[in-house]
Amino acid sequence: MSESISHQDAAEPIDGLRRVIAAIAAARMELEPEDLHAVSRLSPDSTTLVREKLTELESVSRFALLERLQQISSEFGGYDFTVLFSAMISDDDATVRTVAVSGLATCETAGATEALLAVAKSEEEDGDVRREAVVALGEVAMRLELGWASNEDADQVVDALRLIAEDVLEDDDLRGSAVSAVGVVSAPWVPELIEEAFDSDAAALHLGAVQAMGRSADVSWLPVLEGSLVAEDEDERVAAVQAIGEIGSEDGAPMLLELFDDPSASEELIQGAVAALGEIGSEEAVEELQQLRTHPDPTVRATAQAALEEATLLDDFDDLRAGQDPFGWSED
Repeated sequence: MSESISHQDAAEPIDGLRRVIAAIAAARMELEPEDLHAVSRLSPDSTTLVREKLTELESVSRFALLERLQQISSEFGGYDFTVLFSAMISDDDATVRTVAVSGLATCETAGATEALLAVAKSEEEDGDVRREAVVALGEVAMRLELGWASNEDADQVVDALRLIAEDVLEDDDLRGSAVSAVGVVSAPWVPELIEEAFDSDAAALHLGAVQAMGRSADVSWLPVLEGSLVAEDEDERVAAVQAIGEIGSEDGAPMLLELFDDPSASEELIQGAVAALGEIGSEEAVEELQQLRTHPDPTVRATAQAALEEATLLDDFDDLRAGQDPFGWSED
């Protein structure tokens, strides 16, 4: 019997990159695992070479490759495409740079954070690309707050987001994204920043503040969000529904249930409310979701079923956590 070869030893990084490029050029989106593992071992010193190799592809193919690698990185463990994504944040095509930034958001490495910071701070960069980087840094901030990542870069990430959010010379959409992103940070200045953005005349800042309230998971924002549920702006209403779900307090369930009797509530808003009830998972929310499984709209029925499954997962997690507390301290 021949000795099996592990993916890690199956191909040299540059050779794997060449085969991946050849596959994409031939419109083959199913990439070989050994080549993917090879690409995930590219050295940071090879960034220039990687960029040169990728420019052999047309921009639409470069976009397709990065999008595919982002999908793989999100769905499967064991891959790190930081070097490849970082190489393409200086691509000539803004759409390619945007998907490269999205890819970096899936790479939980110091190199990825460094690249995202460079894009977010670049005043010469396209606005959409910068916003994508800010959103990605918000996910980095979330991981840092949850203790899922090293806090080595925490100060840089938070400082960059705060600087953009507070800079009146920056584009309002970019600032709004930064406000939303920084909402997860547990620092004393964050609530004040959210309040100022919410009171702003700029729609993007106002919307970013609503999103930040949800990301903060702070129940004290629920009364404000209740007011946003009846706002004239549809985007604000949808964001408020999502925020209430993110906060996850059972006190938010009655606010969401009122939307089912609101004739002005859009289909998107109702679907969002159904999903948010699943995130809350309270007894009242679950009872409503069970009734919605017979709703005449198939989309609402499907969303309700998915939300019920979400609520069940939350209950299972709570039961597990309680079972791991043999002394009953959590009840004190």
